[in-house]
Amino acid sequence: MRRSDVNAPPFAPRTALVIVCSVALGLSLLFLASCSSGGTGNTINVAVQAPTNRDPAFSSTSPDILLNRQLYDWLVELDNSNKPQPGLATTWNSPDGKVWTFEIRQGVKFSDGSALTADDIVYTFNRLRDSKVGSPDVSLYANVTDVKATDSSHVQFTLKDPNPEFTSDVADYHAAILSRNVADPAKQTVGTGPFKLKSYVAEDRAVLAKNPNYWMKDDKGQQLPYLDGLQFIFTPDISGQVAALQGGQVQFVLGLTAELAATVKNDTKLKLLTGPPNAFHYVIHMRADAGRPTADARVRKALQLGTDHQNLIDQVRPGLAVIGNGTPVGPAFSDYYLDQAPTYDPTQAKQLLAQAGFANGLDITLYAQQALEVPAIATVWQAQMAKIGVRVNIQTEPPDVYYGDGDGSWLKVDFGITEWASRPTPVTYFNVAYITGAAYNESHWSDPEFDALTKQINTELDPTKRAQLYQQAQTILIDRGPVIVPFFETAAAGVSSNVDGISLAPDWARTTLRTAHFVK
Repeated sequence: MRRSDVNAPPFAPRTALVIVCSVALGLSLLFLASCSSGGTGNTINVAVQAPTNRDPAFSSTSPDILLNRQLYDWLVELDNSNKPQPGLATTWNSPDGKVWTFEIRQGVKFSDGSALTADDIVYTFNRLRDSKVGSPDVSLYANVTDVKATDSSHVQFTLKDPNPEFTSDVADYHAAILSRNVADPAKQTVGTGPFKLKSYVAEDRAVLAKNPNYWMKDDKGQQLPYLDGLQFIFTPDISGQVAALQGGQVQFVLGLTAELAATVKNDTKLKLLTGPPNAFHYVIHMRADAGRPTADARVRKALQLGTDHQNLIDQVRPGLAVIGNGTPVGPAFSDYYLDQAPTYDPTQAKQLLAQAGFANGLDITLYAQQALEVPAIATVWQAQMAKIGVRVNIQTEPPDVYYGDGDGSWLKVDFGITEWASRPTPVTYFNVAYITGAAYNESHWSDPEFDALTKQINTELDPTKRAQLYQQAQTILIDRGPVIVPFFETAAAGVSSNVDGISLAPDWARTTLRTAHFVK
Protein backbone atom coordinates (compact mmCIF):
# COMPACT_ATOMS: atom_id res chain seq x y z
CA MET A 1 0.00 0.00 0.00
CA ARG A 2 1.36 3.38 -0.87
CA ARG A 3 0.60 6.85 -2.05
CA SER A 4 2.82 6.40 -5.03
CA ASP A 5 3.77 3.64 -7.37
CA VAL A 6 6.37 1.25 -5.98
CA ASN A 7 8.63 2.19 -8.89
CA ALA A 8 8.40 5.79 -7.64
CA PRO A 9 7.50 7.61 -10.85
CA PRO A 10 7.18 11.39 -10.66
CA PHE A 11 4.32 12.71 -8.61
CA ALA A 12 2.24 9.56 -8.52
CA PRO A 13 -0.65 9.57 -6.07
CA ARG A 14 0.60 8.82 -2.59
CA THR A 15 -1.31 6.39 -0.42
CA ALA A 16 -1.62 7.09 3.27
CA LEU A 17 -1.54 3.38 4.14
CA VAL A 18 -4.69 3.87 6.24
CA ILE A 19 -6.91 0.80 6.46
CA VAL A 20 -10.45 1.78 7.32
CA CYS A 21 -11.69 -1.66 8.26
CA SER A 22 -11.04 -3.23 11.68
CA VAL A 23 -8.31 -5.83 12.06
CA ALA A 24 -8.12 -8.77 14.40
CA LEU A 25 -8.22 -7.92 18.08
CA GLY A 26 -4.96 -9.78 18.59
CA LEU A 27 -3.07 -7.32 16.39
CA SER A 28 -4.42 -4.37 18.33
CA LEU A 29 -3.47 -5.95 21.64
CA LEU A 30 0.00 -6.73 20.31
CA PHE A 31 0.42 -3.09 19.32
CA LEU A 32 -0.75 -1.86 22.70
CA ALA A 33 1.75 -4.13 24.41
CA SER A 34 4.58 -2.94 22.16
CA CYS A 35 4.19 0.66 23.31
CA SER A 36 2.72 0.14 26.75
CA SER A 37 5.45 2.17 28.38
CA GLY A 38 4.06 5.34 26.78
CA GLY A 39 6.00 8.55 26.37
CA THR A 40 8.90 8.86 28.79
CA GLY A 41 10.35 12.12 30.04
CA ASN A 42 10.07 14.81 27.40
CA THR A 43 9.37 12.35 24.58
CA ILE A 44 6.25 11.87 22.47
CA ASN A 45 5.15 8.55 21.04
CA VAL A 46 3.70 8.77 17.52
CA ALA A 47 1.65 5.89 16.14
CA VAL A 48 2.12 5.48 12.41
CA GLN A 49 2.25 2.83 9.71
CA ALA A 50 5.70 1.46 8.92
CA PRO A 51 7.77 3.45 6.42
CA THR A 52 8.81 1.78 3.19
CA ASN A 53 11.92 3.77 2.24
CA ARG A 54 14.13 5.93 4.44
CA ASP A 55 15.92 7.59 1.51
CA PRO A 56 14.07 10.91 1.02
CA ALA A 57 14.69 10.78 -2.72
CA PHE A 58 12.46 7.70 -2.88
CA SER A 59 9.79 8.59 -0.31
CA SER A 60 6.55 7.05 -1.46
CA THR A 61 4.31 6.83 1.59
CA SER A 62 3.02 9.21 4.22
CA PRO A 63 5.06 7.48 6.97
CA ASP A 64 8.22 7.90 4.86
CA ILE A 65 7.59 11.62 4.54
CA LEU A 66 6.50 12.15 8.16
CA LEU A 67 9.62 10.49 9.52
CA ASN A 68 11.94 12.38 7.16
CA ARG A 69 10.20 15.65 8.02
CA GLN A 70 11.63 15.35 11.54
CA LEU A 71 15.15 14.46 10.39
CA TYR A 72 15.83 16.76 7.46
CA ASP A 73 15.34 20.32 6.23
CA TRP A 74 14.49 21.65 2.80
CA LEU A 75 15.96 24.48 0.77
CA VAL A 76 12.54 26.16 0.80
CA GLU A 77 9.61 25.48 3.12
CA LEU A 78 5.92 25.70 2.20
CA ASP A 79 3.47 27.25 4.65
CA ASN A 80 -0.13 26.09 5.09
CA SER A 81 -1.17 28.20 2.10
CA ASN A 82 1.47 26.60 -0.12
CA LYS A 83 3.50 29.82 -0.11
CA PRO A 84 7.32 29.46 -0.22
CA GLN A 85 9.11 30.43 2.98
CA PRO A 86 12.80 30.48 3.93
CA GLY A 87 14.30 27.15 4.90
CA LEU A 88 17.96 26.37 4.43
CA ALA A 89 17.80 29.15 1.85
CA THR A 90 17.25 32.56 3.41
CA THR A 91 16.54 34.44 0.16
CA TRP A 92 16.23 33.75 -3.55
CA ASN A 93 15.87 35.70 -6.75
CA SER A 94 15.54 35.31 -10.50
CA PRO A 95 15.66 38.07 -13.11
CA ASP A 96 13.97 36.00 -15.81
CA GLY A 97 12.54 32.80 -14.31
CA LYS A 98 15.41 30.82 -15.90
CA VAL A 99 18.32 31.53 -13.58
CA TRP A 100 17.52 31.14 -9.88
CA THR A 101 19.99 32.01 -7.13
CA PHE A 102 19.49 30.89 -3.52
CA GLU A 103 21.42 32.27 -0.57
CA ILE A 104 22.27 29.47 1.84
CA ARG A 105 21.78 29.91 5.59
CA GLN A 106 25.10 30.10 7.42
CA GLY A 107 26.08 28.31 10.62
CA VAL A 108 23.89 25.26 9.97
CA LYS A 109 25.27 21.87 10.99
CA PHE A 110 24.24 18.34 10.17
CA SER A 111 23.33 15.93 12.96
CA ASP A 112 26.86 14.46 12.80
CA GLY A 113 28.33 17.90 13.52
CA SER A 114 29.61 18.64 10.02
CA ALA A 115 28.81 22.03 8.50
CA LEU A 116 26.20 22.49 5.77
CA THR A 117 27.73 23.97 2.63
CA ALA A 118 26.51 25.03 -0.77
CA ASP A 119 28.10 21.84 -2.10
CA ASP A 120 25.59 19.74 -0.11
CA ILE A 121 22.76 21.55 -1.88
CA VAL A 122 24.36 20.91 -5.27
CA TYR A 123 24.91 17.26 -4.37
CA THR A 124 21.29 16.80 -3.29
CA PHE A 125 19.75 18.21 -6.44
CA ASN A 126 22.20 16.58 -8.85
CA ARG A 127 21.36 13.28 -7.22
CA LEU A 128 17.63 13.94 -7.70
CA ARG A 129 18.27 14.80 -11.37
CA ASP A 130 20.41 11.73 -12.04
CA SER A 131 18.50 9.15 -14.09
CA LYS A 132 20.95 6.48 -12.91
CA VAL A 133 19.87 7.12 -9.32
CA GLY A 134 16.26 6.99 -10.53
CA SER A 135 14.43 9.29 -8.12
CA PRO A 136 10.83 10.24 -8.96
CA ASP A 137 12.09 13.83 -9.22
CA VAL A 138 14.08 13.16 -12.40
CA SER A 139 11.11 14.41 -14.41
CA LEU A 140 10.35 17.28 -12.04
CA TYR A 141 13.83 18.69 -12.50
CA ALA A 142 14.21 17.78 -16.18
CA ASN A 143 13.99 21.50 -16.95
CA VAL A 144 17.13 22.12 -14.86
CA THR A 145 20.27 22.22 -17.02
CA ASP A 146 22.82 23.09 -14.34
CA VAL A 147 23.22 23.38 -10.56
CA LYS A 148 26.35 24.99 -9.17
CA ALA A 149 27.73 26.76 -6.11
CA THR A 150 28.71 30.26 -7.22
CA ASP A 151 30.45 30.77 -3.87
CA SER A 152 30.34 29.27 -0.37
CA SER A 153 26.88 30.69 0.37
CA HIS A 154 25.05 30.76 -2.98
CA VAL A 155 23.64 28.05 -5.24
CA GLN A 156 22.52 28.80 -8.77
CA PHE A 157 20.02 26.76 -10.80
CA THR A 158 19.86 27.28 -14.56
CA LEU A 159 16.66 26.21 -16.34
CA LYS A 160 16.01 25.53 -19.99
CA ASP A 161 12.64 27.27 -19.90
CA PRO A 162 11.32 29.89 -17.45
CA ASN A 163 9.54 28.51 -14.39
CA PRO A 164 7.81 31.16 -12.24
CA GLU A 165 7.12 28.62 -9.48
CA PHE A 166 10.52 26.98 -9.24
CA THR A 167 10.81 27.88 -5.54
CA SER A 168 7.87 25.58 -4.89
CA ASP A 169 9.46 22.81 -6.93
CA VAL A 170 12.58 22.77 -4.75
CA ALA A 171 10.25 22.27 -1.76
CA ASP A 172 9.11 18.90 -3.13
CA TYR A 173 8.99 16.28 -0.41
CA HIS A 174 11.72 14.21 -2.07
CA ALA A 175 14.16 17.14 -1.97
CA ALA A 176 15.35 16.89 1.63
CA ILE A 177 18.87 18.28 1.83
CA LEU A 178 21.44 15.50 2.23
CA SER A 179 25.05 15.46 3.35
CA ARG A 180 27.35 14.87 0.39
CA ASN A 181 29.38 12.58 2.67
CA VAL A 182 26.55 10.04 2.94
CA ALA A 183 26.68 7.45 0.17
CA ASP A 184 23.39 5.68 0.95
CA PRO A 185 20.69 7.73 2.77
CA ALA A 186 18.54 4.60 3.01
CA LYS A 187 21.05 3.18 5.50
CA GLN A 188 22.60 6.27 7.07
CA THR A 189 20.52 9.25 8.18
CA VAL A 190 22.39 12.54 8.47
CA GLY A 191 20.21 15.62 8.25
CA THR A 192 19.94 19.17 9.54
CA GLY A 193 16.44 18.67 10.94
CA PRO A 194 15.19 19.08 14.53
CA PHE A 195 15.77 15.44 15.45
CA LYS A 196 18.36 12.79 14.66
CA LEU A 197 17.81 9.07 14.23
CA LYS A 198 18.99 7.11 17.26
CA SER A 199 17.74 3.64 16.26
CA TYR A 200 15.50 2.05 13.65
CA VAL A 201 13.93 -1.40 13.72
CA ALA A 202 11.86 -2.19 10.64
CA GLU A 203 8.21 -3.01 11.36
CA ASP A 204 8.71 -2.02 15.02
CA ARG A 205 9.81 1.56 15.75
CA ALA A 206 12.15 4.44 15.10
CA VAL A 207 13.67 6.25 18.06
CA LEU A 208 14.63 9.88 17.51
CA ALA A 209 16.65 12.14 19.78
CA LYS A 210 16.86 15.91 19.88
CA ASN A 211 19.41 17.23 17.39
CA PRO A 212 21.71 19.41 19.54
CA ASN A 213 23.02 21.10 16.39
CA TYR A 214 19.60 22.27 15.16
CA TRP A 215 19.78 25.82 13.86
CA MET A 216 16.19 27.05 14.33
CA LYS A 217 15.00 29.07 17.31
CA ASP A 218 11.52 30.18 18.36
CA ASP A 219 10.29 33.78 18.52
CA LYS A 220 11.79 34.16 22.00
CA GLY A 221 15.20 32.95 20.94
CA GLN A 222 14.87 29.47 22.48
CA GLN A 223 16.45 26.69 20.47
CA LEU A 224 14.13 24.13 18.93
CA PRO A 225 12.99 21.43 19.24
CA TYR A 226 11.41 21.59 22.68
CA LEU A 227 11.16 17.82 23.01
CA ASP A 228 14.04 15.55 23.98
CA GLY A 229 12.91 12.97 21.48
CA LEU A 230 10.24 11.07 19.58
CA GLN A 231 9.30 7.44 19.19
CA PHE A 232 7.59 6.37 15.97
CA ILE A 233 5.71 3.16 16.78
CA PHE A 234 4.86 1.23 13.61
CA THR A 235 1.50 -0.52 13.17
CA PRO A 236 -0.90 -0.81 10.23
CA ASP A 237 -4.07 -0.65 12.34
CA ILE A 238 -5.41 2.91 12.52
CA SER A 239 -8.20 1.83 14.87
CA GLY A 240 -5.62 0.29 17.19
CA GLN A 241 -3.61 3.50 17.02
CA VAL A 242 -6.58 5.53 18.24
CA ALA A 243 -7.22 2.98 21.00
CA ALA A 244 -3.59 3.42 22.10
CA LEU A 245 -4.05 7.19 22.00
CA GLN A 246 -7.10 6.88 24.24
CA GLY A 247 -5.16 4.66 26.60
CA GLY A 248 -2.19 7.03 26.80
CA GLN A 249 0.31 4.64 25.21
CA VAL A 250 0.86 7.10 22.36
CA GLN A 251 0.32 10.84 22.21
CA PHE A 252 -0.15 11.50 18.49
CA VAL A 253 -2.05 9.76 15.66
CA LEU A 254 -2.47 11.16 12.14
CA GLY A 255 -4.55 10.45 9.04
CA LEU A 256 -7.88 9.94 10.81
CA THR A 257 -11.05 8.92 9.03
CA ALA A 258 -14.22 10.85 9.84
CA GLU A 259 -15.38 8.11 12.20
CA LEU A 260 -12.11 8.04 14.14
CA ALA A 261 -11.96 11.84 14.18
CA ALA A 262 -15.36 11.80 15.91
CA THR A 263 -14.02 9.30 18.44
CA VAL A 264 -11.12 11.62 19.25
CA LYS A 265 -13.32 14.70 19.41
CA ASN A 266 -15.65 13.04 21.91
CA ASP A 267 -12.84 11.99 24.26
CA THR A 268 -12.11 14.66 26.89
CA LYS A 269 -8.54 13.37 27.28
CA LEU A 270 -7.78 14.11 23.64
CA LYS A 271 -7.75 16.98 21.14
CA LEU A 272 -8.69 16.84 17.47
CA LEU A 273 -6.35 18.73 15.16
CA THR A 274 -7.38 19.66 11.64
CA GLY A 275 -5.46 21.24 8.80
CA PRO A 276 -6.59 23.45 5.94
CA PRO A 277 -8.54 21.76 3.15
CA ASN A 278 -6.96 20.87 -0.19
CA ALA A 279 -4.40 18.49 1.22
CA PHE A 280 -5.79 15.43 -0.42
CA HIS A 281 -8.44 14.66 -3.00
CA TYR A 282 -9.95 11.72 -4.79
CA VAL A 283 -10.60 11.42 -8.50
CA ILE A 284 -13.18 9.20 -10.16
CA HIS A 285 -11.58 8.91 -13.56
CA MET A 286 -13.34 8.02 -16.80
CA ARG A 287 -11.37 6.67 -19.78
CA ALA A 288 -11.82 9.18 -22.58
CA ASP A 289 -10.00 7.41 -25.40
CA ALA A 290 -11.74 5.89 -28.40
CA GLY A 291 -13.94 2.82 -28.10
CA ARG A 292 -15.39 3.62 -24.69
CA PRO A 293 -18.75 5.21 -23.80
CA THR A 294 -16.97 8.00 -21.94
CA ALA A 295 -15.02 8.94 -25.05
CA ASP A 296 -18.20 10.95 -25.67
CA ALA A 297 -18.03 14.21 -23.72
CA ARG A 298 -21.82 14.06 -23.23
CA VAL A 299 -21.48 10.81 -21.26
CA ARG A 300 -18.72 12.23 -19.12
CA LYS A 301 -20.81 15.31 -18.43
CA ALA A 302 -23.82 13.15 -17.57
CA LEU A 303 -21.85 11.26 -14.92
CA GLN A 304 -20.59 14.57 -13.52
CA LEU A 305 -24.12 16.00 -13.37
CA GLY A 306 -25.37 12.85 -11.67
CA THR A 307 -22.83 13.17 -8.85
CA ASP A 308 -24.11 14.79 -5.65
CA HIS A 309 -20.91 16.08 -4.06
CA GLN A 310 -22.45 17.26 -0.80
CA ASN A 311 -24.17 13.92 -0.31
CA LEU A 312 -20.82 12.18 -0.77
CA ILE A 313 -19.29 14.38 1.92
CA ASP A 314 -22.25 13.87 4.27
CA GLN A 315 -22.00 10.09 3.98
CA VAL A 316 -18.24 9.60 3.72
CA ARG A 317 -16.41 12.43 5.50
CA PRO A 318 -18.88 14.77 7.23
CA GLY A 319 -17.34 17.98 8.50
CA LEU A 320 -13.89 17.08 7.20
CA ALA A 321 -14.08 17.94 3.51
CA VAL A 322 -15.02 20.68 1.08
CA ILE A 323 -16.79 20.17 -2.23
CA GLY A 324 -14.62 19.57 -5.27
CA ASN A 325 -15.34 21.67 -8.33
CA GLY A 326 -14.37 19.06 -10.92
CA THR A 327 -10.67 19.95 -11.00
CA PRO A 328 -7.62 19.16 -8.86
CA VAL A 329 -7.20 22.86 -8.04
CA GLY A 330 -8.61 23.26 -4.55
CA PRO A 331 -9.51 26.36 -2.51
CA ALA A 332 -6.15 26.50 -0.73
CA PHE A 333 -4.58 27.58 -4.02
CA SER A 334 -6.26 30.98 -3.48
CA ASP A 335 -5.98 33.09 -6.65
CA TYR A 336 -5.66 30.02 -8.87
CA TYR A 337 -8.86 28.42 -7.58
CA LEU A 338 -12.00 28.68 -9.70
CA ASP A 339 -14.77 29.11 -7.15
CA GLN A 340 -17.50 27.42 -9.15
CA ALA A 341 -19.65 24.87 -7.37
CA PRO A 342 -20.46 21.73 -9.38
CA THR A 343 -23.99 21.37 -10.73
CA TYR A 344 -26.14 18.45 -9.61
CA ASP A 345 -28.84 17.82 -12.22
CA PRO A 346 -29.88 14.15 -12.66
CA THR A 347 -32.61 15.13 -15.13
CA GLN A 348 -30.14 16.75 -17.50
CA ALA A 349 -27.79 13.82 -16.94
CA LYS A 350 -30.42 11.40 -18.25
CA GLN A 351 -31.04 13.65 -21.25
CA LEU A 352 -27.37 13.71 -22.17
CA LEU A 353 -27.13 9.92 -21.86
CA ALA A 354 -30.10 9.56 -24.18
CA GLN A 355 -28.54 11.97 -26.69
CA ALA A 356 -25.37 9.89 -26.62
CA GLY A 357 -27.32 6.70 -27.39
CA PHE A 358 -27.78 5.35 -23.87
CA ALA A 359 -31.47 5.99 -23.29
CA ASN A 360 -31.71 2.64 -21.51
CA GLY A 361 -28.80 3.38 -19.27
CA LEU A 362 -25.23 2.23 -19.10
CA ASP A 363 -23.29 -0.57 -17.39
CA ILE A 364 -19.82 0.21 -16.01
CA THR A 365 -17.26 -1.40 -13.71
CA LEU A 366 -15.66 0.86 -11.12
CA TYR A 367 -12.33 -0.25 -9.61
CA ALA A 368 -11.96 0.68 -5.95
CA GLN A 369 -9.04 0.09 -3.61
CA GLN A 370 -9.66 -1.58 -0.28
CA ALA A 371 -8.20 1.38 1.62
CA LEU A 372 -8.96 4.85 2.91
CA GLU A 373 -12.45 6.13 2.13
CA VAL A 374 -12.41 4.63 -1.36
CA PRO A 375 -14.91 1.77 -0.75
CA ALA A 376 -17.34 4.20 0.90
CA ILE A 377 -17.07 6.67 -1.98
CA ALA A 378 -17.66 3.85 -4.46
CA THR A 379 -20.78 2.64 -2.64
CA VAL A 380 -22.35 6.10 -2.36
CA TRP A 381 -21.53 6.96 -5.98
CA GLN A 382 -23.00 3.64 -7.11
CA ALA A 383 -26.34 4.62 -5.54
CA GLN A 384 -26.20 8.09 -7.11
CA MET A 385 -25.50 6.69 -10.57
CA ALA A 386 -28.45 4.31 -10.28
CA LYS A 387 -30.72 7.37 -10.23
CA ILE A 388 -29.62 8.35 -13.75
CA GLY A 389 -29.72 4.80 -15.15
CA VAL A 390 -26.00 4.02 -14.83
CA ARG A 391 -25.49 0.58 -13.32
CA VAL A 392 -22.17 0.46 -11.46
CA ASN A 393 -20.44 -2.81 -10.66
CA ILE A 394 -17.82 -2.22 -7.96
CA GLN A 395 -14.62 -4.22 -8.30
CA THR A 396 -12.54 -3.98 -5.13
CA GLU A 397 -8.85 -4.82 -5.05
CA PRO A 398 -5.83 -4.20 -2.80
CA PRO A 399 -3.94 -0.94 -3.39
CA ASP A 400 -0.83 -2.80 -4.57
CA VAL A 401 -2.94 -4.38 -7.32
CA TYR A 402 -4.65 -1.09 -8.21
CA TYR A 403 -1.26 0.63 -8.52
CA GLY A 404 0.39 -2.39 -10.13
CA ASP A 405 0.83 -3.34 -13.76
CA GLY A 406 -2.01 -5.85 -14.20
CA ASP A 407 -5.35 -5.51 -15.98
CA GLY A 408 -6.81 -3.91 -12.84
CA SER A 409 -4.21 -1.14 -12.85
CA TRP A 410 -5.39 2.43 -12.37
CA LEU A 411 -3.76 3.32 -15.68
CA LYS A 412 -5.68 0.63 -17.56
CA VAL A 413 -9.20 0.39 -16.12
CA ASP A 414 -12.09 2.36 -17.64
CA PHE A 415 -13.30 3.69 -14.27
CA GLY A 416 -11.32 3.93 -11.05
CA ILE A 417 -10.95 5.95 -7.85
CA THR A 418 -7.47 7.35 -7.30
CA GLU A 419 -6.24 9.44 -4.36
CA TRP A 420 -3.88 12.36 -4.86
CA ALA A 421 -1.88 14.16 -2.19
CA SER A 422 -1.32 17.91 -2.13
CA ARG A 423 1.18 19.41 -4.58
CA PRO A 424 2.98 22.73 -4.13
CA THR A 425 1.60 24.07 -7.42
CA PRO A 426 -1.57 22.95 -9.19
CA VAL A 427 0.05 22.93 -12.64
CA THR A 428 1.88 19.83 -11.43
CA TYR A 429 -1.40 17.92 -11.60
CA PHE A 430 -1.94 19.16 -15.14
CA ASN A 431 1.53 18.14 -16.26
CA VAL A 432 1.48 14.63 -14.84
CA ALA A 433 -2.17 13.62 -15.16
CA TYR A 434 -4.11 15.68 -17.70
CA ILE A 435 -2.02 16.80 -20.68
CA THR A 436 -1.84 14.51 -23.68
CA GLY A 437 0.48 11.58 -23.05
CA ALA A 438 1.25 12.48 -19.43
CA ALA A 439 2.78 9.67 -17.38
CA TYR A 440 -0.24 9.48 -15.07
CA ASN A 441 -3.01 10.37 -17.47
CA GLU A 442 -5.20 7.60 -16.11
CA SER A 443 -8.19 8.79 -18.16
CA HIS A 444 -6.17 8.80 -21.42
CA TRP A 445 -7.73 12.18 -22.12
CA SER A 446 -6.40 14.49 -24.83
CA ASP A 447 -7.48 18.09 -25.33
CA PRO A 448 -5.23 20.37 -27.44
CA GLU A 449 -6.68 23.55 -25.95
CA PHE A 450 -6.00 22.33 -22.42
CA ASP A 451 -2.48 21.28 -23.41
CA ALA A 452 -1.76 24.75 -24.81
CA LEU A 453 -3.02 26.47 -21.66
CA THR A 454 -0.88 24.22 -19.47
CA LYS A 455 2.18 25.04 -21.56
CA GLN A 456 1.51 28.74 -21.02
CA ILE A 457 0.99 28.31 -17.27
CA ASN A 458 4.36 26.57 -17.01
CA THR A 459 6.24 29.68 -18.19
CA GLU A 460 3.97 32.70 -17.54
CA LEU A 461 5.78 35.05 -15.16
CA ASP A 462 2.95 37.54 -14.61
CA PRO A 463 0.88 36.37 -11.58
CA THR A 464 -2.38 37.91 -12.82
CA LYS A 465 -2.08 36.35 -16.26
CA ARG A 466 -1.08 33.01 -14.75
CA ALA A 467 -4.17 33.03 -12.52
CA GLN A 468 -6.35 33.72 -15.57
CA LEU A 469 -4.75 30.82 -17.45
CA TYR A 470 -5.35 28.52 -14.48
CA GLN A 471 -9.03 29.42 -14.41
CA GLN A 472 -9.41 28.91 -18.16
CA ALA A 473 -7.87 25.45 -17.83
CA GLN A 474 -10.22 24.59 -14.98
CA THR A 475 -13.23 25.69 -17.04
CA ILE A 476 -12.25 23.13 -19.68
CA LEU A 477 -11.95 20.40 -17.05
CA ILE A 478 -15.40 21.27 -15.70
CA ASP A 479 -17.03 21.48 -19.14
CA ARG A 480 -15.52 18.43 -20.85
CA GLY A 481 -12.93 16.92 -18.54
CA PRO A 482 -12.47 13.21 -17.73
CA VAL A 483 -12.73 13.24 -13.93
CA ILE A 484 -15.08 13.77 -11.03
CA VAL A 485 -13.48 15.27 -7.90
CA PRO A 486 -15.93 14.44 -5.10
CA PHE A 487 -14.27 16.56 -2.42
CA PHE A 488 -11.04 17.86 -0.94
CA GLU A 489 -10.18 16.37 2.43
CA THR A 490 -9.38 18.28 5.57
CA ALA A 491 -6.55 16.45 7.30
CA ALA A 492 -7.32 15.26 10.84
CA ALA A 493 -5.14 14.02 13.69
CA GLY A 494 -5.59 13.12 17.35
CA VAL A 495 -3.29 14.31 20.12
CA SER A 496 -3.22 13.95 23.89
CA SER A 497 -4.70 16.96 25.68
CA ASN A 498 -1.39 17.63 27.46
CA VAL A 499 0.47 18.11 24.17
CA ASP A 500 0.52 21.45 22.38
CA GLY A 501 2.47 23.29 19.67
CA ILE A 502 1.56 21.07 16.72
CA SER A 503 0.26 22.70 13.56
CA LEU A 504 -1.10 20.11 11.15
CA ALA A 505 0.18 20.62 7.61
CA PRO A 506 -2.27 20.58 4.66
CA ASP A 507 -0.70 17.25 3.74
CA TRP A 508 -0.46 15.77 7.23
CA ALA A 509 2.67 13.80 6.33
CA ARG A 510 4.60 17.07 6.13
CA THR A 511 3.81 18.03 9.74
CA THR A 512 6.87 18.94 11.78
CA LEU A 513 7.07 18.32 15.52
CA ARG A 514 9.88 20.79 16.21
CA THR A 515 7.53 23.03 18.26
CA ALA A 516 5.58 20.23 19.96
CA HIS A 517 5.69 20.30 23.75
CA PHE A 518 3.91 19.09 26.85
CA VAL A 519 1.70 21.42 28.88
CA LYS A 520 0.74 21.11 32.53
